[in-house]
Amino acid sequence: MPAEIVQTPSSGPETPSSLPKGELKRRALLDAALRVIADGGVEAVTHRRVAEAAGVSRGTTTYHFDSRDEIVFEAFRHYIATVAQKLAITLEEQLSASNGSIIDFLLRYQRREFLDPHLLLAEYELILYAARNPELGREYRAWESSLLGMLATALEAEGAAKPMQAARVVIGVYRAFELERLTHPETDPDALRSRLELLLPGLLAG
Repeated sequence: MPAEIVQTPSSGPETPSSLPKGELKRRALLDAALRVIADGGVEAVTHRRVAEAAGVSRGTTTYHFDSRDEIVFEAFRHYIATVAQKLAITLEEQLSASNGSIIDFLLRYQRREFLDPHLLLAEYELILYAARNPELGREYRAWESSLLGMLATALEAEGAAKPMQAARVVIGVYRAFELERLTHPETDPDALRSRLELLLPGLLAG
């Protein structure tokens, strides 16, 4: 599988030791905001609730963020950076295992993201909010477009004649499985493999 699949716009968060204290505190607030969004949706976000989730005073959130909207937008950007980092780690594991299968990569990433299902819940809450907020909607579509492009590049290298269409189908199946696991936690994670194995040959046949 080509490494292009994880060449995201952001390389992900820097390691904590390399960051100044102010940036560490800001990122801790954004992590807290994502937990608030996962628990109650975007509408639950306030300076007070984010401060409580982070275990700091309300003044800390107002120092770093001027408005509730800024918290939401920056939390979304922080989420994108977190995903980029997870994708990069997953690719490194994949290359270490000497396994080039797109299916294995997607299953490996699925296992990683479900280590923290609250983060995934926050993603879907933000997607719904983006459907109603034009500004966040533009940011979401740009991010989704980059993911589609990277997956399309990988599928084209595997022989897909219509890589962008194939990428949309694969992401659709993957997202549907995410939602199934979120609503039915007992779902076998490896069930995704059988679905992709049924799907990919037809997409790669051209």
